[in-house]
Amino acid sequence: MKDSIFMKKIVFNFLVAFASVCFFSCVSTKVEVPDNASSLEIIQLAQTALDKGSTKKSLQYYEILLQRYGMNTAIYIEGRYEIAHIYVKQKKYSKAEPIINEILEIYNASQPGQFPGAYRKLVQKDFEKIQNRKRN
Repeated sequence: MKDSIFMKKIVFNFLVAFASVCFFSCVSTKVEVPDNASSLEIIQLAQTALDKGSTKKSLQYYEILLQRYGMNTAIYIEGRYEIAHIYVKQKKYSKAEPIINEILEIYNASQPGQFPGAYRKLVQKDFEKIQNRKRN
């Protein structure tokens, strides 16, 4: 009888400890970026986080990029595109679509060559991917 109660306590304590570890390991930590980091440095941090499989951190870096440098439309387009593209990769099309539409509107309202053409092509590819998913 004592052994059974003792085993139940051990199992219970193990489960509580395991649940605590799982909970605290899933809590997202806020990324920190030095105040003097350039837009290119922040983009590199975001890409590195993404390469390591941390989409949450990557998205946080891109949000910081937009907060600090979003008044530059070319950087804004790049940051917003990267966020949308992450959502497309995750198949979160409802989150990606409004961002993609916004970027396309920026390009449609601009003069040819005003902003990097590469992002227009990339955005168009993701737009077509979303439209194809809607049809199927």
